[in-house]
Amino acid sequence: MGIRAAGSTDVGCVRKHNEDSFMLDIDLGLFVVADGLGGHAAGEVASQIVVDTVARFVGATMEKDRTWPVEYDPSLSYDGNRLKVALLLSDQAIAADIRQNPERETMGSTVVAGLLNGPKITLAHVGDSRAYILGPEGIHQVTRDHSWVAEQVANGILTPSEARVHPFRNVITQALGNGGDLDIEVQNLELSKSERLLLCSDGLSGMIGDKQIWEIVEHSADLQQAVDSLINIAREHGGEDNITAILVEWESEEL
Repeated sequence: MGIRAAGSTDVGCVRKHNEDSFMLDIDLGLFVVADGLGGHAAGEVASQIVVDTVARFVGATMEKDRTWPVEYDPSLSYDGNRLKVALLLSDQAIAADIRQNPERETMGSTVVAGLLNGPKITLAHVGDSRAYILGPEGIHQVTRDHSWVAEQVANGILTPSEARVHPFRNVITQALGNGGDLDIEVQNLELSKSERLLLCSDGLSGMIGDKQIWEIVEHSADLQQAVDSLINIAREHGGEDNITAILVEWESEEL
């Protein structure tokens, strides 16, 4: 497949530990950013559980003859079901780890995952880790934050600019491992050869506005330079949280 990708993570300027985890697997077409919650390294445990669980399940379901561990959702594509089930299994795996290690009872993780099949993208997310599509015309956030301020913006109570600086901007309403019903959002998109997919934790999106993210990516020589520049600018803006970014592009191999 004509997939190119680059990714990196950084502890930022304030946190003592990096609780983000990420993976990019071009062979699987799988890209994941997980932002751990809980502190004292427990968040790092949770986010790594998510990345490992998603990769394992997606890798095991490349062929469609696998026995499905939960009820298959006919409203979703096969890849949509793969990602949804992978996140459900991640939620269960975090809960199981907490039962074995009660000192980690507050840990959890947000996640955004993308699965590429050619230029077609299946996305799934929980929490406020984001996916963007960037192209010549600009940048578009394609995931909806599961956060308190996002709900206030949707209800017309806060403006987007107010939400960016609100003291409750880091309060999320959905996370893996926190118990209760999960609102796993799944969607299908298509990436043109002039567009890029950005997956990131809120340590990036909380430090850099959408327009500046687009400008940095547009003016970078390649994907790795773009990722490095995004992280460096987020640090320059304060680096208040761990910072993780993955950029993906598709180029048809047809002549």
